[in-house]
Amino acid sequence: AFGGLASFIAGWLSWLGYVGIPTVETIAILEYLGDPVPWLVEVQDGNRSLSVAGSFVAALLLLTMVVVNLLGVRWLSRSNGLLTSWKLVVPALTAAVLVAYGFEGDNFTDHGFAPNGVGGVLAGLASGGVLYSLLGYRVVVDLAGEARRPQRDIPIAIFGALGICAVLFIFVQVAFIGAVPSDQLAQGWGGIVSGGRSGPFAAFALTLGLGWLATVLYVDATISPYGCGLIFTGANSRLLLAMGRNGVLFRAVGRLSRNGVPWVAILLNFLVGLVLLLPLPAWNELSAIVAGITMITSGIGAIAFLRLRRTHPDLERPFRVPGGTIVGVAAFVCCTLATYWCGWPVLRTSVIGLAFGLVLFATLHIRRSDAGPASVLRPRAAAWIVVWILGIAVLTWLGDSRVGADFLPTPLGDVIAVAWALLICPFAIASGLDRPTADAVLDSIHAEVGETA
Repeated sequence: AFGGLASFIAGWLSWLGYVGIPTVETIAILEYLGDPVPWLVEVQDGNRSLSVAGSFVAALLLLTMVVVNLLGVRWLSRSNGLLTSWKLVVPALTAAVLVAYGFEGDNFTDHGFAPNGVGGVLAGLASGGVLYSLLGYRVVVDLAGEARRPQRDIPIAIFGALGICAVLFIFVQVAFIGAVPSDQLAQGWGGIVSGGRSGPFAAFALTLGLGWLATVLYVDATISPYGCGLIFTGANSRLLLAMGRNGVLFRAVGRLSRNGVPWVAILLNFLVGLVLLLPLPAWNELSAIVAGITMITSGIGAIAFLRLRRTHPDLERPFRVPGGTIVGVAAFVCCTLATYWCGWPVLRTSVIGLAFGLVLFATLHIRRSDAGPASVLRPRAAAWIVVWILGIAVLTWLGDSRVGADFLPTPLGDVIAVAWALLICPFAIASGLDRPTADAVLDSIHAEVGETA
């Protein structure tokens, strides 16, 4: 749709958003286990981190994720299916038990509704992990090339992931609001304090005398993060596979094993994951960064979709989105809004990460003489991405009330963000590759895939 530079930007940002997830989830597992198994962690100045022995165990857990993924997509699907079943049953069971045993209906009216206004709600989408918790649908997109019946399976998987999670999380949140003891609300919702590394639900279960439920939640605190790390280990390897095939990264990362999995990419991500066992940002900060970067790359995908609908309306597709123009524009606007809500620190990190990636890209490719059609830079076609991201970054700095200028109040900042998306959209679509150039790119990619197969 937009050439090699745009391809690299989208792939690089997606990789940045994914690469730390398995390591972060592994660290979360071991920190949850730090109370019953204290040698896994050490505490300095009140901050808990992995001990040397804990880091070794973390490396072993990451290695098991690698092994499962190297065995092939069938093993990954079976393993993830079992873990997903657990991750659905336990939250639903927890919410149902809390509603049945300790539900306080008055909690829904005490201390007012949204005391910090809609701005606080929107800020919580990123900093509270709400967007992060719904990102599982992206894995469906990343692995869609391996679907047997994409026209049927992809919509079921995407809407199933979003719909089931939304219903389940709302049910859990209703149970949480109703389960908070009235004495903890003496200073309002902002005054709630929950001790323990396994979160408030286990604490509520113990308060209600439900020790068995607390035990289940302690087990869940280890199983659920492992499932997340497992599936993102596979998804991130497909990103490097695509970048290698497109010629915007080392072609070696596109090598497949006899099981049809990108083994070089998986091992490379594993090595990066080991490096990331060094101190990382707090979970809520990292989850906001991952969510923001994912929204940016989803927005790029929406514009690429709209461009290809214009230049290649007759292209054979195993999966076709109905109402393409409306859906594509709406998706781009929503991605812009969601990125804006992530706040200035997230956009600042994204811009720094993008700048580092562009330097790496220039080092690898400026002097290349063997660039095929898919890896030709075409910077003019990719310029809109940088302009769009920088525009959102400026808006987030102007509108961020915590670390920014606090110049754009809600909803003025949101309206301007929507206007920015609608302004960029037609220029972005028009800047794409023409049909003959895009056809040459498609032919080169198909040839690369055929040679790999």
